[in-house]
Amino acid sequence: LMGGGIAICFVQKGVPVVLKDAKQEWLDAGMKNIMAIWTGQVKRGRLSEAKAKEYAGLIKPTLAYEDFADCDIIIEAVPEIMPLKKEVFQALDKHTKPDALICTNTSGLNIDEIAAELKDPSRCMGTHFFSPANVMQLLENVRTAKASDKTVATCMAMGKLISKKAVLVGNCDGFVGNRMLAPYASEAKQLVEDGATIEQVDAAAERFGMAMGPMTLGDLVGQELFWKQRKAAGDMKKQTKTYMGPYELTDWLCENNRFGQKTPDPKIGATGRGIFIHKGRDKMVDPEVVAKIEEIRKAKGHTARKVTDEEVVERLFFPLINEGFRILEEGYAQRSSDIDIVYLFGYGFPPAKGGPMFFAENYVGLPKLLERLKVYAADAKQRYTTNPHYLPVDYFEPSQLLIDCVQAEQAGMKAQVPPGVPMVDAVMNYKKKGGKAKL
Repeated sequence: LMGGGIAICFVQKGVPVVLKDAKQEWLDAGMKNIMAIWTGQVKRGRLSEAKAKEYAGLIKPTLAYEDFADCDIIIEAVPEIMPLKKEVFQALDKHTKPDALICTNTSGLNIDEIAAELKDPSRCMGTHFFSPANVMQLLENVRTAKASDKTVATCMAMGKLISKKAVLVGNCDGFVGNRMLAPYASEAKQLVEDGATIEQVDAAAERFGMAMGPMTLGDLVGQELFWKQRKAAGDMKKQTKTYMGPYELTDWLCENNRFGQKTPDPKIGATGRGIFIHKGRDKMVDPEVVAKIEEIRKAKGHTARKVTDEEVVERLFFPLINEGFRILEEGYAQRSSDIDIVYLFGYGFPPAKGGPMFFAENYVGLPKLLERLKVYAADAKQRYTTNPHYLPVDYFEPSQLLIDCVQAEQAGMKAQVPPGVPMVDAVMNYKKKGGKAKL
């Protein structure tokens, strides 16, 4: 699916594509899916039959690595299994010309580890497309430790060629988008355990401007994604920058094969079952999930309380923004607007709010953001230090860069910042020049 979407991006710009898969039936299915997209456009009058035929003629389906011999850029899009990606890279190293770029579409694996399979790792970087790749505008180009300037420049130019919003990011766990999404997803589950309803959490996110709430998103993406990763790691309590607890509800859903929209339950006439019971385009919260949440609360000795919609919004979005500050602080994004572009074009953040970093400075106010993070950090610490059923989380602990920005603002630095320059960028530039934010 992903490989086919990426192929369409290039073909529709007139670039010939070699499309490889491991088995003929998979390759045939991939080509069938691609052709179905163009056939549908022809039927709707959005594409001429001649153009559809021209596009099809630009794709060369193959099972052989040897057919990559003349390719300038190769983008690997196999499943997120590290040994498999390494195996593919070893084969590509043998069958591509020395100056061809070899990129990976991984959404979170360590690209430096993958690049190490090449004799010349300088020709590798990440090209993280979003699904469906032929529709979604965002492209996270991930700089690896040994990527050459030529490799980086070529991938950025490639993004422009295929009309993507290409953002250069660093090679950290989850890159920019998925790393920031993890606290949002985690806190959605915690809010429900604290007493918010599933409907309330989703509705609050939607009123904020998101296309869908975090609980609906979980059913769409698949509840099993990180459950499988924890199982593969042999540690069901494992937490990373891209996934964190509480896990009890997710584990119960997955153990019962309720992954979301992709797992139908014919016994109740459901086209999909996870947090919600899905029947076509309609959905309702599964009563068994509500009962399970209450069971989890009792097992943890956790009492439900009233949660306001304001608290829901703050606990969903403030840690997400805080992680954005950390990413900037650690050098994995160059400027705050890059993070905003990622969220506007890849994650459905409401355009009217300008992106999470713009929203933080211009809607919330950095002093208020810092103050509320401290409150929620204390609450979270109280929970996991007094109740052994809860795993520790640090996503409410304020970023040092955020603290620096607030101190600089209080010291009057904002008046010295040129119009249109975000405070966070001004503080970062000031610190790079050897200054301290505390004036």
